[in-house]
Amino acid sequence: MQKQSFDKVLIANRGEIAVRVMRTCRKLGISTIAVYSDADLNNQHTRFADEAVHLGPAPARDSYLNVSKIIDAALRTGAQAIHPGYGFLSENAGFADACAAAGLVFIGPSSQVIRMMGNKSAARKLVANAEVPVAPGYDGEDQCNEMLRSQIMKIGFPVLIKASAGGGGKGMRLVRSENEIEEAIEAARREAEKSFGDGSLLLERFIDHARHIEMQIIGDTFHNLIHLFERDCSIQRRHQKVIEESPVLDHSRREALGNAAVKIGRAIGYTSAGTVEFILAPSGEFYFIEVNTRLQVEHPVTEMITGLDLVKLQIEVAEGKPLAIRQDEVQSSGHAIEARLYAEDPEHDFLPSTGTICDWHLTETIEGLRIDTGVERGTEIGIDYDPLLAKFISHGVDRDDARRKLVYTLRKFSVQGLKTNREFLLRALENEDFRIGKTDTGFISEHYSELINIPDELLDRASLAAIALYLQKQWQKSDELSINLPPVFRNNPFRDPSVRLRISGMEADVSWRHIEANIYRIKIFDSSFEALVVSCYAGEIRLTLDGIQRVFRITEVGNRFYLHSSLGSQVVEHLPRHPIRQVNLEHGTAHSPMPGQVLKIMVEAGQQVIAGDPLVILEAMKMEHTMRAVVDGVVEAILVNQGEVVRPGQVLVQIAGEIKK
Repeated sequence: MQKQSFDKVLIANRGEIAVRVMRTCRKLGISTIAVYSDADLNNQHTRFADEAVHLGPAPARDSYLNVSKIIDAALRTGAQAIHPGYGFLSENAGFADACAAAGLVFIGPSSQVIRMMGNKSAARKLVANAEVPVAPGYDGEDQCNEMLRSQIMKIGFPVLIKASAGGGGKGMRLVRSENEIEEAIEAARREAEKSFGDGSLLLERFIDHARHIEMQIIGDTFHNLIHLFERDCSIQRRHQKVIEESPVLDHSRREALGNAAVKIGRAIGYTSAGTVEFILAPSGEFYFIEVNTRLQVEHPVTEMITGLDLVKLQIEVAEGKPLAIRQDEVQSSGHAIEARLYAEDPEHDFLPSTGTICDWHLTETIEGLRIDTGVERGTEIGIDYDPLLAKFISHGVDRDDARRKLVYTLRKFSVQGLKTNREFLLRALENEDFRIGKTDTGFISEHYSELINIPDELLDRASLAAIALYLQKQWQKSDELSINLPPVFRNNPFRDPSVRLRISGMEADVSWRHIEANIYRIKIFDSSFEALVVSCYAGEIRLTLDGIQRVFRITEVGNRFYLHSSLGSQVVEHLPRHPIRQVNLEHGTAHSPMPGQVLKIMVEAGQQVIAGDPLVILEAMKMEHTMRAVVDGVVEAILVNQGEVVRPGQVLVQIAGEIKK
């Protein structure tokens, strides 16, 4: 490979990974080019780059997956290389070939390696030949449903169905019983075809209570290849990682997995940064899963404990330079944990959430804390891309130090305007089993009821009081006459001022009476208590409740108030005093729980259904969600079309009557 130096690099991605790659390029004195869709015209990664090129409409197939447009953007701006980030085209061998054909350097492994590892069935066979253990399963060419069914029965439950041509949890279904087989095969195949253009599937024995361990590797074109220790990625939902950390293995096990990872890397001639993933069984046995031929979302964990910049190493390898570090020189210091902040609703099966971020605020950063993000206040989160908003990575002298810093930062951080998993992450990090390191791939399912949002009476009460008194203070400031009147003055001395609010699905009349110097008697439902207003400004009120003083950060959007305090985050809606009468919808209707696109309609008008039958499959943010009947009945009307984009709460299917016997 001829040695060269890059002056300009195009980043074929968006969001936080695009910004993260650009930061390293800046440190190296390399100019950056962003590409963007209609949806990302003014997004952070577009503005952060030195130049930006428009690709097309928001759907990824018309923008970030359009190879010819990206190659053209690189040539027009004079880039010498393209960094693909992760996702999109990062593991697309055809894209790597197109870069080479255009005289551009693809910052990643060779297209040949991507092809070898891109087909998981072929990868399993190659790894088995290299005498690295693989999980019992099926990776044959016969892909008919009957063959897959027979192999699942032969392997024994539970079985994991996986897309042969992809990763990231797409085209993956867990089967625990015989009656789940057909639907799981169809769903996995459909998702695989849509995500990767290949519906081929493989089967693997699913090992309960296993840990998902991956080894970071890096290789150059001079046959140097090393590993940079492990990352534990066991805490997952929808087979996608949520929390990752390192180090987690003892010396002997790290050496065994590290040697296996390097052995696989050498067998395929791996260059650039990549990850070899394993399942570590409770017995101590480990099995190969796959090779990710790209930078991983969780790569900052490795950077925090080793002090190395993986993007810098990738660029140097792509420039034709040898690795500047040997295996025996790689050192690990302290402990690092990453938590992924997603736009999603953990209470409703982690369905993706959309909206405009109306508050994105962290009062301070602490030593050892890193935040990678591509969003900010005002960013609109739509249905076209992955729901990842940011990654919070902490580094400490030991695991509990890193965990404590991460909890502190997430608790102080305010993100408002849409549902996120912030509270979910906090509960996971504070869970006793997580504290002692008792985690595996079943952690979320086993602790789900403890991790979702639990009604918090103290938070609700404090939030209602904060908004009532905030409105009172704002009304006083906005009226010149009120400013000059004493706080105790009332037009109607027989009734306390009040406001009607909605919180946590409940409506409440909150009233207050001024007692003395900024002290008020608050009444909510059947309880009353005193509150001291310490200070009140636009967007903030400081209250003392039950002897404890707290600051409530308030963001107002229409008739909604988004609050954040040390108690947590809450949304309070200001209701009209005389609400508009609502018409009740019939019990049998199926409503969209999220914004998304209708992928497939599973029923016809007049069809009889029973509770649990699939009705409509929706897709949003690269995830599928199947709407199911909640009652027995007959499909009276289908109110959407395939391909239609629907809004949250929209009626999709009307079900009426009961099945005729």
